[in-house]
Amino acid sequence: MENKPDVFEELMLDFLAGKLSEEGERELFRFLESDPSYQQRYKEMARTRAKSLVGKFEQEKKADYKALSAILGLTKEPVKRRAMLWRVCSRVAAVALLVLTTSIAVYYIYRDLAETYWDSALCRMEVPLGSQTKVVLPDGSVVCLNSGSVLKYDPGFLRRKSREVYLVGEGYFEVQADPKKPFIVHVDDIKVKVLGTVFNVCSYPEDEEIEVNLIKGKVNVFSASETQGNVILSPNEKFTYNKRSGKISHFHADALQASRWTTGRLSFVNASVPEIMKVIERKYDVQIVLRSRHIEKEVFSGSISSTLTVEEILDYIDVDKKYSWSRNGNVITVTDK
Repeated sequence: MENKPDVFEELMLDFLAGKLSEEGERELFRFLESDPSYQQRYKEMARTRAKSLVGKFEQEKKADYKALSAILGLTKEPVKRRAMLWRVCSRVAAVALLVLTTSIAVYYIYRDLAETYWDSALCRMEVPLGSQTKVVLPDGSVVCLNSGSVLKYDPGFLRRKSREVYLVGEGYFEVQADPKKPFIVHVDDIKVKVLGTVFNVCSYPEDEEIEVNLIKGKVNVFSASETQGNVILSPNEKFTYNKRSGKISHFHADALQASRWTTGRLSFVNASVPEIMKVIERKYDVQIVLRSRHIEKEVFSGSISSTLTVEEILDYIDVDKKYSWSRNGNVITVTDK
């Protein structure tokens, strides 16, 4: 007769591999309720499993970029010279590229046992500010998570009628095809339904809009409440949903541009300075306070080295030397000179 610790270990291995039966899930939960030592072991094994799934994100960025280029039929990226970095709103800005390299740091966390069984059973991948990571789901689908993002999923979703995940923040998805089990991404009031495709989803809590950029395949995008009909995206098309008004837009766009962050590059097209500052805040885990009469009306264009510090970035983009800033801990205040 097997002793209880051995049974628990076997249940946990099947659970993390997505192979645990419903009866096995109930038995595992009984273990977790019975003794705090099992809860501790549960967390240890979950973290170990998560680390084994995290790809060497930093080392793979060049290969990822080549793969993205190949998907869209791009043999090489045109060389861009440094452009004017600050422009007034009335001017048309060029495509802006921001190179932001990241360290790989990830936490694999589960809900407190005091919550419902469903919430406690959901796997939760959380990426701290200033980091990025790559996650391999049990079906082989790959998700790259950007700084400050959270991904949740049922580890047994392979047994469900559909493969469903929940995203807060930004994620780049390469979904394994399975016509019998659609893959659904839940993000705020929007669902993205696919069978096998490559796309990017962005929706941080502070963002006004949800953005979906399709790189390869086709996806259906619709509201979770199903109050609005499906929008079917084709490659190089973009979907936006305004969280406040519920307004939906659907138009042609450069899908590769939206996914460059996975290769260590972030691209901005006519992005406002406040939008850029949000990205820098997440990248460097700082708070930037804008106290300028003019800066919020400007848009950004340029290329910034990933080796620069926050202060060096601010100095680099202020070509006309119109602004000054001070730092107190993690708070940076930008003002007019």
